[in-house]
Amino acid sequence: MTTRITFEQDPAGVQAQAPLQHCLPENRWQANAPVSVSEPMAVLWQGVEYPVAHWDVHGFTLERAIPTALAPGRGRVIDVALLIGQGDTRIQMHVQARIEAGGVADLRYQFMDLGRAQAELLHRIVDYAVTKQELSLTQLLNDARETRAAQQVTTQRTLAFRTLFQISLACVALGGAAYMALGSLTTVKSRYAAVSAAAASVSAPAAGMVTQLTVGEGAHVAAGDVLGYLRTADHDARTEALSDRLRALEAEQAELNARKAELDRHDAHGAWIESSERERLKAAIQRAQSRLTLEREQLARLQATGLPTLDRQQARTRQQATVLGAEADLESAKAALNALETALAHGHVAGNQGVFNAGNLSQETLALRLGHLAREIALAYERDEMLAKGLPVVSPCDCEVAQVTRVTGEWVEPAQPLFVMSQASERVVHALVMAEVAGRINAGDRAQIRLADGSALNGRVTRLSYDNHRPGYAGLQSDVFAAERYARVEVMPDQPLTARIGLTGTITVRTLDPMGWLRDRIGG
Repeated sequence: MTTRITFEQDPAGVQAQAPLQHCLPENRWQANAPVSVSEPMAVLWQGVEYPVAHWDVHGFTLERAIPTALAPGRGRVIDVALLIGQGDTRIQMHVQARIEAGGVADLRYQFMDLGRAQAELLHRIVDYAVTKQELSLTQLLNDARETRAAQQVTTQRTLAFRTLFQISLACVALGGAAYMALGSLTTVKSRYAAVSAAAASVSAPAAGMVTQLTVGEGAHVAAGDVLGYLRTADHDARTEALSDRLRALEAEQAELNARKAELDRHDAHGAWIESSERERLKAAIQRAQSRLTLEREQLARLQATGLPTLDRQQARTRQQATVLGAEADLESAKAALNALETALAHGHVAGNQGVFNAGNLSQETLALRLGHLAREIALAYERDEMLAKGLPVVSPCDCEVAQVTRVTGEWVEPAQPLFVMSQASERVVHALVMAEVAGRINAGDRAQIRLADGSALNGRVTRLSYDNHRPGYAGLQSDVFAAERYARVEVMPDQPLTARIGLTGTITVRTLDPMGWLRDRIGG
């Protein structure tokens, strides 16, 4: 760790221009007698650290010159960082310096425009180094014969005390070793241990291959959530049958769409025929009315002439017949128009293309069937997507996935477990211990639990079974090597355990207090 110290220059600039030696005590420092300091220093220039051979309050001398390519040049003032001290704590101070005139091989640099605080810091470092050296010399010169004799006596006493201390330490070590040996007789350490909880398995609903697992261990799921998918043995047959059904539905849909388009064209043509026929009949009625009017006017003129003669009588008779024919044409046109209106009112369309009546499929029937086909085809596609994933395996409860016993691509038979689900909020630690030492464990013994995540807690033994497999619990594997040699120990933690099910660890059961065991043996 480097301590960075930042100084501000004197605002008035007086200290920067004053000679450096004026900051030193008059009775100890002279400007012409710089004092070199043994405190380690290095100079940081352009990211490279250069060691300093010796330094004082006026400047420093490098152990080796800066390479020519990086050298600042004579007379140039540069900004450098002084690294004073060594180890993890060094003082870093930014100053200005330049090559001293007449410096040998460009190694000597002179400080320029030091601030008051910078100069004071350098002075204090130098004062401390020199004072420490003077004290050491004084102690060396004033070391009299009596002092050396007293030191010899002290040395002898120290040796005697050291011998006594070593003997005591050896006794303590022997006692600790004996205590550890005694403790090894009264403690049992597990070979395997894991966080466990009451659980139940979810089996495969049918024989098939696991195509997808949608949850992992430790996941919380709700009842009905999909845990994974199975591709059953009859998957190909079901897929082919669904494809055939889908093709049949789409063929029927295409046929009904074609018939609907044809009906739309007929409806359009019928509407055109209806409009044209009505207009034709209306025009015929108008022409018949106009003709009848003209013929009646002609008859009226013939009747208004003078005395009737044979010719006039014959003309009037012919005109009356013409008027009757015009009246008959008018009535015929009106009857045809009435017949058309009646046919339209009863759902009949007459035209050159024939008659389409209610006996044929109506537009409403076609629309209803097409809508049903669209929904059935959509459901078929959804079933096809679900069938592509496989048969879903759903959660039977709101619980936690304690263990996933299969992997993707594995074939399973009916009733084989796929998932182990846990609903218990209270978790315990199950451990396997050697069967020959399990007899030393009793219910109620204290135990220390250390889990793989680094947590440690204490607990108490609640159950012991020489059957290493305990149904109804998940977390600890029971198919370990030489499983018949192990017994299963259940430890209830003193505080609620929140670690995931299956997290491994170790437990150490203290079957008896060593000191109590020793007191019992001595007392017996």
